[in-house]
Amino acid sequence: MKLVSIVLAALAATTVQAAALQRWCHLPGQPCNMIKRAADASGEVKRSADALAEAIADASPETLQRWCVLPGQPCNKIKRAVEAGSEVKRSADAFAEAMADIDESDFQ
Repeated sequence: MKLVSIVLAALAATTVQAAALQRWCHLPGQPCNMIKRAADASGEVKRSADALAEAIADASPETLQRWCVLPGQPCNKIKRAVEAGSEVKRSADAFAEAMADIDESDFQ
């Protein structure tokens, strides 16, 4: 869980920083190409996380509780996974907003 949070935060940071680092990259094969690919991947991860959150929100609780009567059954694990996913999404969004507020002059 913590690893997923760290990875998503790092991907969000690369998304924001890709534009600032782009001006230093003039030759092929420099690190900016890797940052661009990471920024593209972070966008894909965010889109898939949003789609998963919407799909889970659309699922009715009655459907999950219908086959989940005893503690420890898969529905409890699903509920924990949903809560963890929403927490990761909130922290990644907050980190991206914080990085967007930083001026480019801070990095020079």
